[in-house]
Amino acid sequence: MTAGAKLTTKEPQSGNDKAEENKRKALEALESRGSRHDAASAADVSLKTLDDWRRRDDQFAGDWDATIDRVVTRLREQPLDDTGNFKRSPLQYGLKATDENREIVLAMLANGATYAAAAAAVGAHRRTIMKWSDNDEEFAQRWNDAVEEGIDRLEAEAIRRARDGVKRPVFYMGQVVGYIQEYSDTLLKFLLEAKRPAVYRARNISPQDGSGGVLEVRWMELESPQEQRPPDS
Repeated sequence: MTAGAKLTTKEPQSGNDKAEENKRKALEALESRGSRHDAASAADVSLKTLDDWRRRDDQFAGDWDATIDRVVTRLREQPLDDTGNFKRSPLQYGLKATDENREIVLAMLANGATYAAAAAAVGAHRRTIMKWSDNDEEFAQRWNDAVEEGIDRLEAEAIRRARDGVKRPVFYMGQVVGYIQEYSDTLLKFLLEAKRPAVYRARNISPQDGSGGVLEVRWMELESPQEQRPPDS
């Protein structure tokens, strides 16, 4: 070593600094990949250590919950993948009714998913998630609200397809040469039957003679304009 040279050494990272760095890595992994397992791997700790951090560190617990909210919000806003299927949540782990899993299931139901699809999003069976509301009245109400919201979304889509139609490609020699607007009379029929059943729903009337048969009542159209004239008085 030459005269006047200074010996520099890197100060070892303290335990607290290393823990904070690992917590930051865990949150970044949770944000980008949405998995508790990925968060634990990024921080080089066990899942139990993650849970301990959340219990003992209020700041970390708040940051963790905020990250979960962002992941669930993305799932709510973009529930379908590129192929049109419901996404499987990256937050899934085990079959426990954790707060994260509950929020994911509610988000799926609110987007019109079936119970089976909502359960698959957290890696559970439909019967498993249906039991979560047995002893939780608040969650049961949120479940019902989410289901109703999902039905509203499906109904809105049915109305759009029946009233506004959807574009269907027209092919010629294997190439798309144009589009046609296609409407669904079947959907329109079902919507009218549901909204004005007294007018549009088919009705069966049981005969009162005790025969046990069924009398079907149908509207009959007149065959010609002449038949629409009132009889001569």
